[in-house]
Amino acid sequence: MADQSLAEIAVIPDNTLAPTQYRVLYDGQCEICQACVAWLKALDRENKTLPLAISPEVLSNLDSRLRLDECLRQLHVVTPKGAILVGWDAVASLARLFPSTWIIGTLGQCFPFRNIGRLLYGFVATNRYSLSKCRGGACRVAKPEAVRRQARLGAFWSCYTLGFFTRLPLVLWAGIMAAIQRLSIFVRTYHQRLDLLDGKLTILFLNGFLPNTVPLLFGELFTAVIYDGVAVDPGSPKMRRSLQKHLRRIKPKITKVIATHAHEEHVGNLNWLSEVTGAPVSVSEMTVRFLTPFKKLPWVRATIIGQPPDLKEPYQLLGDTVDTVSRRLEVIAAPGHCDDHIVLYDSKEKLLLAGDAFMGSYFATPNPDVDSHKWLVSLERLMELDIEILVEGHGHIHTLRADIPDFPGVVIREDPKIAVSQKLDYLRWLREQIETGFREQLPVRVIEASCFPWGRRTSWESCATDECIRLLSFGHFSRTELVRSFVRTNADVLPTVYEVRLSGPE
Repeated sequence: MADQSLAEIAVIPDNTLAPTQYRVLYDGQCEICQACVAWLKALDRENKTLPLAISPEVLSNLDSRLRLDECLRQLHVVTPKGAILVGWDAVASLARLFPSTWIIGTLGQCFPFRNIGRLLYGFVATNRYSLSKCRGGACRVAKPEAVRRQARLGAFWSCYTLGFFTRLPLVLWAGIMAAIQRLSIFVRTYHQRLDLLDGKLTILFLNGFLPNTVPLLFGELFTAVIYDGVAVDPGSPKMRRSLQKHLRRIKPKITKVIATHAHEEHVGNLNWLSEVTGAPVSVSEMTVRFLTPFKKLPWVRATIIGQPPDLKEPYQLLGDTVDTVSRRLEVIAAPGHCDDHIVLYDSKEKLLLAGDAFMGSYFATPNPDVDSHKWLVSLERLMELDIEILVEGHGHIHTLRADIPDFPGVVIREDPKIAVSQKLDYLRWLREQIETGFREQLPVRVIEASCFPWGRRTSWESCATDECIRLLSFGHFSRTELVRSFVRTNADVLPTVYEVRLSGPE
């Protein structure tokens, strides 16, 4: 309901206002309102209620007695008999409609519970949108500048925290379902490979004792890609045994070894694979700078994924194109996920080997060398390409092509251009939220919270996983880093943040 636009509900057809329904008017920008309406829809299996996000059009079509400023201030419910209930009395009346909450509604209408309910509801209703960047358009009508002058920052956290705890069962359920899905995909891909496009494209799923914790906990698969004789991103040292088993089994013809960027799960086996196959290593000039020598990783990443060795000669620098066995790939700079990132594009096959330049339309816990402004520019450049198959660096394939067979959890049936467009829209929305927050001099944690409103399904569905990543990486991968990725000012392209985090302030 929170994702429903005002345009879609601005005009209410008369036949939707059933005389037996309670019309529930809520602020579509408020965290608590969104959470409560989600539960209301879950409880109301008999359609006794009709939640309506507040707008001038909705109110004028519903009842002439309703006033916009009053409805934004407190919950209003129009009963089937035409009575208007406000605030805590409206909450209690709704609670009485359902067996599981009937006792709350009944007690809530009696002394002293009614008085306590009104007191608590009054505090939250007065301050609920005081600093919320999720206010969208509706709260602007309620003069947020005046509200901010009167309310404390704690009011924002009251709203956000109550919104979280209201949705906590949903958060936990989503976390459990996501864990089951990750386990299922891990089992199906364990030591497996996908041979596609008549053997031209091969996806090797890589494993390792400690690296396996990543796909199990966070869903990020580890892969190496072989495309028309070019091996791309051959994994980390702790995945070497898995890669070696694949090579023994299929004995592929490899003519080049390439890395899309210098992160440890992509470059740890460059020289090793070159020595095994005799194929030369080709990397960008900036990637060479990252790998000679390789920066010391935070101990969590070094322990789980593995500290890659320094790149050794001989190696070649990538140009504008790369020759494969049968054709030529374009090499396109795509900074953002990190400054040295490149992608490989086959214009004839309309296939993009994207590495980590695209990591799903929704990605909330980046590493500290992400620059989201650069990422936006890179994605806009990729939108200009004619793409029918998009291969991510962690195994997911986005395509509608019938010659790519289904593989649940790996092959995603969607137009790659639409997926990239959705990611662009998401990053642009984040940019607006973050830039507005810094202009208003809000603390980083408040800005972070405003980027993950509970009304957005992705915010609470990924909450458990995102916070687990933050905890296990000691904040190295987190939603906070997503905010920082829009305001980086360090002109040095090298990811010196690793060294800073290890040594601390001088």
